[in-house]
Amino acid sequence: MVIAVTGAAGKTGRAVLAALAARGVETRALVRPGQVVEATETVHVDLADASQVATALDGVSAVYVIAPNVHPSEPSLVANVLAADVPRVVYHSVLHPAIEAMPHHWAKARSEELLLASSADWTILQPCAYAQNLQPAPVLQVPYSVDARFAFVDLLDVAFVAARVLTESGHSYATYQLAGPELLSVSDVAALLGARAERVDPNDWYLDTPLRGYARDALGAMFLYYDAHGLPGNASTLATLLAREPTRMSEVLAR
Repeated sequence: MVIAVTGAAGKTGRAVLAALAARGVETRALVRPGQVVEATETVHVDLADASQVATALDGVSAVYVIAPNVHPSEPSLVANVLAADVPRVVYHSVLHPAIEAMPHHWAKARSEELLLASSADWTILQPCAYAQNLQPAPVLQVPYSVDARFAFVDLLDVAFVAARVLTESGHSYATYQLAGPELLSVSDVAALLGARAERVDPNDWYLDTPLRGYARDALGAMFLYYDAHGLPGNASTLATLLAREPTRMSEVLAR
């Protein structure tokens, strides 16, 4: 068995590669030129080039599809992977992709549709925002309400589930929400750290960020949605897949 991981140089890809390695699985990391990761083999590829993708995926048993973060053409990248005719495809989506107010969520919903219409044996994972996104600091600054609630999920829990559904049977044509076991605000996380939470004006963020174009607009829309609604979720599916309680935020921070 050789399992490929696209977008393997990001934090999600690295975590999934490590989880697969812990199971003794040979891995093929698909990364951009110049990027280095720990895998059985590494292939440099442009996911926007269908012929490169097909060559990079030749002979693999399964592929874990991670698109570049907030990519303006995510559905087309997913389509290129599906065109390679890999027998087993697991797609890294997002919790609640059908929220049209967040363009990059909506793009993942469109990508999910491609899997549903494909001939592949597919599984879709829908993780919430990672607990690791909130790094310890004296002040936690975010451009949305510090009281909005989220089902923050441990990245290592997500990686464990990814490795499990890639290597075990029984997960074909399933869509799994991966949400953490608590609904926490940034204020709650700051309290766990003995820190302070502070809301940055999203307009100031929009002006100050080095991002441009689709990425800036998509993240700006996400922050507006977070400000009003947060991103709650239910941890029961994750608990079943882990065969234990999902990791709590305090455990992630302690780690």
